[in-house]
Amino acid sequence: MSPTVSLRRRAGVEEQNTNEDLREELPPIADGAHQTTSALAAKAATVGLMACLVLGPVGAVAGGLALAQSARPAPVQAATVTDRSNDQAVAGEFAQRVVLTWLTTTQDQPAPVLALVKDAQISAMSQQAFTTADPTVARIVQTDGTWSVTVAVTVTDARNQTARRFFQLPVQLTNGSVTALTLPTPVSPPTVVQGSTPTYCTQIGTSSPVGQTVAQFLTAYIAGSGDVSRYLTPGVALAALTPAPYMSVRLDDLRSTGDVDPAAAPEDDQRMRVLAVATASVTDKQSSSVAYALTLTARAGRWEITAIDPTPAVAAKTPPDPSTWDTTRTPTGSSAITPTPAGASSPAATTQ
Repeated sequence: MSPTVSLRRRAGVEEQNTNEDLREELPPIADGAHQTTSALAAKAATVGLMACLVLGPVGAVAGGLALAQSARPAPVQAATVTDRSNDQAVAGEFAQRVVLTWLTTTQDQPAPVLALVKDAQISAMSQQAFTTADPTVARIVQTDGTWSVTVAVTVTDARNQTARRFFQLPVQLTNGSVTALTLPTPVSPPTVVQGSTPTYCTQIGTSSPVGQTVAQFLTAYIAGSGDVSRYLTPGVALAALTPAPYMSVRLDDLRSTGDVDPAAAPEDDQRMRVLAVATASVTDKQSSSVAYALTLTARAGRWEITAIDPTPAVAAKTPPDPSTWDTTRTPTGSSAITPTPAGASSPAATTQ
């Protein structure tokens, strides 16, 4: 064999070995399936990364809200309001029955009272019954589960003296049963203080345009003379009393609160409150003095009736100056300080 051929063979073998080594070092070439799988994996990774970026703040907010909810105190349950109106009605009716029975029962027939009050003494019962009329519940309060009912009754005694009298009765309701704990107790009526209406301080002439409007309205409203709607503000509905209780009305006094000058020409939508006192007559010998608190509204240069006020105008009460309160004394059993005007005696301490 010639040297030249030998060299060519050796070079071919070395080249073949070199190509095999290169094939071992290079990564395998991916086919179509491998390329598709790789692309999907890359997209999935991208979507997952974007989801993490988006949900990261949401998770932080949700975590913060959860922490705030856990730190927030539990809501206070609203107190349940128990309807006592039925018990109150039962106690009031029973108290009236006991008081009337007690006033009209005599010694010779004590059974009605004994059926209502267990400890009633027959020997203390009257020998002559009282005459009663117009019973009504004047006051009812609940104390420690017991209803304290005050009943007002018009009573005529053996001297033919008639008076409105008041009786207090403790009534207890248990499982649908009602019990009078004692006999009725005569008590004093509520204190009556004479009232006045100083808020109506401006005198208005009864023959003035305002006075004529009010007089004509009252005549139509309670005496049935004329059309009430002529004197009303548009949109206001007031029906005349039917049948009319009076034959005629005379306006005696008219005053306003002073907010508006009744002598000046009114501007549209101005309002004025007045108190009208009138004599309403049935016949020449029978009449009633009536009072009407009215609200008037101006329209087209004249006053019209807007409302019959449910209550007259009353000046607002000025609250007492706290600096004049005496806070040095506190009733026994109470931790609160009761304001007492200086110079006045504090309420006496009471012991339970």
